[in-house]
Amino acid sequence: MDKKQEKVGVIYIFTNPSFPEYVKIGYADDVNKRLKSLNASTAVPFAFRAYATYDVYHKLEDSKIHNIIDTINPELRSVDNVNGKKRKREFFQMSKEQAYSLFESIAEISGTKDRLHLIKATETDIKEEQEANEIREMKLNRHHFKNIEFHSSLTNKDYYTKTSKYGTLSVFEKEENIEVPNNSNPSKKQIILQALKDLGEDVDDGLTLYQLEHRLEKKICNR
Repeated sequence: MDKKQEKVGVIYIFTNPSFPEYVKIGYADDVNKRLKSLNASTAVPFAFRAYATYDVYHKLEDSKIHNIIDTINPELRSVDNVNGKKRKREFFQMSKEQAYSLFESIAEISGTKDRLHLIKATETDIKEEQEANEIREMKLNRHHFKNIEFHSSLTNKDYYTKTSKYGTLSVFEKEENIEVPNNSNPSKKQIILQALKDLGEDVDDGLTLYQLEHRLEKKICNR
């Protein structure tokens, strides 16, 4: 390798507690900007995080990793069908440890172990992973959310929750016995966020409604 070459980007391994059985392997000029873009969406309950990166000197080097995985086992890649056309995604059904082991083997064979970086999980990352596991276990056991009552100083009203057999949770104003709609102002998320703060929880706007509901249930039930 030419010592004068400069890194242009990275091949990354991203994980997400929402689907721990998959990893996302892709290329980014700026890994933090790519994470910010992915996590701007509210469609996924938990945020993506970078598990590992591998420095590269040419753009879109991730396709070579994709080809290796597809050659070993094409069933590992997530593929969907859009308007009759197959679309290969950057998601692969393997653990983060398996993905890293593949990167490590490639780095060892090519003598580029200095380019491979395992990223230490933050306290937030660890907490979100534990929380996702709790929710997943709860759903597997068909317990879902428990029905609870709470007060929010944001509206100075009392509320109660009901959970359907599918695990979806609805919030109702207790006095009026009216369900709080998804497009309410203030929103359900803001109401529950303030209720948690009222109970002394250290929470911020970055959490999803799903996470906030789970934390509120735990807080109420453990009082």
